Amino acid sequence: MKKRLSILLALFMALGVCAGCGTADQGGKDEDTGETNTEGGETVPQEELMEYHRYDLKTYLKPLWTGSVVYNETLWFAGDDDYSAPLMYAPDEIVSVMSYDLKTTYREGTDYTWEKGDKTIRLPFDTTTIPHMDQMDYYPSEAGSSTQPLTGGGNIYFAEGSDISSRQVVVTYRHSDTGEWKLPRDETAKFPKTMAKLENGESLNVLFYGDSITVGANSSGYIDYGPKAESYPEMVNSYLKARYPSAKINYKNTAVGGTDSYWGASQPGGTAGGILPSEGDHFAVRVLDNHPDLLFIAFGMNDGAYTGSAYKENIRTMIERAREQNPDVEIMLVSGMIANPETVFYNKDYESYQTALIELSEEYDNVGVANVLDCVRSVYAMGKRFCDCTGNNVNHPNDFMSRVYAQTILCSLFGEDYFDAI
Repeated sequence: MKKRLSILLALFMALGVCAGCGTADQGGKDEDTGETNTEGGETVPQEELMEYHRYDLKTYLKPLWTGSVVYNETLWFAGDDDYSAPLMYAPDEIVSVMSYDLKTTYREGTDYTWEKGDKTIRLPFDTTTIPHMDQMDYYPSEAGSSTQPLTGGGNIYFAEGSDISSRQVVVTYRHSDTGEWKLPRDETAKFPKTMAKLENGESLNVLFYGDSITVGANSSGYIDYGPKAESYPEMVNSYLKARYPSAKINYKNTAVGGTDSYWGASQPGGTAGGILPSEGDHFAVRVLDNHPDLLFIAFGMNDGAYTGSAYKENIRTMIERAREQNPDVEIMLVSGMIANPETVFYNKDYESYQTALIELSEEYDNVGVANVLDCVRSVYAMGKRFCDCTGNNVNHPNDFMSRVYAQTILCSLFGEDYFDAI
């Protein structure tokens, strides 16, 4: 069957036909004007392309829910033997398909195919260029160092470092397709002191506190792999410095991998209770001793042992302790991504955690919520798969999902026009 399909594909290519080539009545790009012809012969301006051949802060912070161009959306041809993977939107034009590190550009019709109006990118069955993983390798029969257990039994491929990123590709494309997003909350009114310090060029202590996702695991910069994109806290910090060059921003990230909210509040125990025994009161060491003016708290991925109400009280303890030291500290609570739904790590009530954060924001002045979970759910509701958005296939984001974190936080903090301000 694969051989027959390969022969048919070769015949189509020989006849000069390729999936994705538009017909006359579908319109096409005017190479001189850079505009797109509509069916009625009129032209409409195209969104100007931004930098996408390297890591660029502004490109990566462009909201995924606006505009007509998506940059470097990640795909992993894995878990299915048909060598296909879905995009968020149905492309009108594929601008580029590149390796995750942005060093290799793949050719349409030879390395991949697509059809206008379809979200799916497909590989030829005899491909030798774009990485792909057969179902038997994605779901190994035997457990090992590169597997994690599935909820219903069996195993799934897992790896840290650059292993999975090196198997993914990034797609930049134009689209007129739309999706239904649950957008970031507007929390701008919760941060008057932060805004005043930034606008007046004053000193601002910015602190991120959370688990491994906030540490930066598996962002390409953290694992030292191309394109070496910043982690989501680093992108937020870089945005602040770019938008407010006169402000004296003192950025610190004291997150610790493997930790949960119980540990984060310096309660005895928690999933990482033995990681830093020399610190004693690690909330005091990692938060209070740094005297934050703007504090980001981001726990949840390791909180499977706690109900929503217990999680809420752990976060409340952190808020109360921070406020005891500095009544003026402004706090952004960050909900997070989900773990791989196929794995046993998908063992927590993510919605109840986000609800707990929202309830806390209503109880305290100058406490906001960046509803990352809602935006993550929107990505998946548009057809994306977990494997396309992860760096380890269990519980860490890749660069694409890290961008969802940063974009949501900045939109919540500065409003929907945050992107236009840099």
